[in-house]
Amino acid sequence: MDDFEDDFEGESGSSLRRKLEEAYNDNRQLTTQLTGLTAKELIQEHGYGLVKVEDLLDTKLDEMAERAEQLQAERSGQQTDLARDMLAKRGLVGAELDKAVEDFLAPVGTGDVSAHTRTREVAAIGGTAAPLRETSGLMGLDAIEHALRTKQ
Repeated sequence: MDDFEDDFEGESGSSLRRKLEEAYNDNRQLTTQLTGLTAKELIQEHGYGLVKVEDLLDTKLDEMAERAEQLQAERSGQQTDLARDMLAKRGLVGAELDKAVEDFLAPVGTGDVSAHTRTREVAAIGGTAAPLRETSGLMGLDAIEHALRTKQ
């Protein structure tokens, strides 16, 4: 205990407070970075296209997977409701509406999201061009925009 006291014996209270605040700020910054990286990895690994990193920044690390899954399910339901309303306004009803909603929200392909991410990272290292975004999992308006942009 004497060594600890010797380290701070000549320090003033304001100097110690400044050091404590700097350590606290550094700790908070590192925690934010760790949370962001963990959230990004979780989103990519599980293909949670409707969850953003910012949605998970205030979430504890041990609760992050559950929260991301909850947000994905919640937003997927909202997306389904929006598609249903939009297609119903076009006059579709019953089984025809259900099929149109299913087709509208169905992913274009069944690609492996994490495989695409790894391929994109490897391509960036090798200098080859990889798609900026995995397009097989696009749904809703994103799928429509992509289809319109790539239609030649």
